[in-house]
Amino acid sequence: MPGLFTLLKKRGKRLGGHTCQYFLRFMGKDTYMFSDDVVKVLIQQGVVSKQPTSLKDLQAVQDAFEEWHRESGRALCQISRIMAASVG
Repeated sequence: MPGLFTLLKKRGKRLGGHTCQYFLRFMGKDTYMFSDDVVKVLIQQGVVSKQPTSLKDLQAVQDAFEEWHRESGRALCQISRIMAASVG
């Protein structure tokens, strides 16, 4: 998905930040969100050290979400919601 985010940000007007993620969800694509709380969990879990912006960090996030999806059987959007609710 990092490639898809990058492509949409590059080619789509106004698809930067969270807009791209909302757009993908609206179109029916199962995707995670980079809310502040989700980023906190990613940092706590050692996936990234800061807000993921580089292709390397985005790939690490994608790999982590795919692993959690395999382990739990939950959709990516459910995993990110659980993560967001786990920090307070």
